[in-house]
Amino acid sequence: MLIAREFKKEDKPQLLDMINEINNFDSNFEGLSNIKKIDDYDSFLEQLEKNKHQELIKSEYSPQTTFGVFNDNKLVGGFNLRHIIKGELINHGGNIGYLIRPSERKKGYGTLMLGLALEKAKEIGLEKVLVSCREDNMASAKVIENNDGIYENSYYDEKLDNTYKRYWIYLK
Repeated sequence: MLIAREFKKEDKPQLLDMINEINNFDSNFEGLSNIKKIDDYDSFLEQLEKNKHQELIKSEYSPQTTFGVFNDNKLVGGFNLRHIIKGELINHGGNIGYLIRPSERKKGYGTLMLGLALEKAKEIGLEKVLVSCREDNMASAKVIENNDGIYENSYYDEKLDNTYKRYWIYLK
């Protein structure tokens, strides 16, 4: 059974294993960049808790909750749910960024994971969310479209030298 929940102390071995797997595969943490490097796991958990509260983070940052996604207690990926969109997130990033560990890709988790993220978005009172993906990431575009994503436009980011497709998903 697939579930999304915030990370706990006991998730440390699985999370570190997933980070190593991603680094060995492609080093691409787009969608879940805040887990890219963990030096102190307790500090990491504290930071995740702080990130949920606007008053505890920089004013230009968006408060967000980070979830691990588990299938029968095995960590298969995760997502960030940004409570509001600030700054460049309106162009790419949006409300939800997600990542599936390389060994679990192409198994249908993407569509299910984004569905779980949409449920969490509803729980915090969002009525619509912005989700984006690199223009060349056909798998992610399909995941978004499978979750009723409505394509709005594409945005070229000069700093990142990438074009991002932007989708809105209206929550029912």
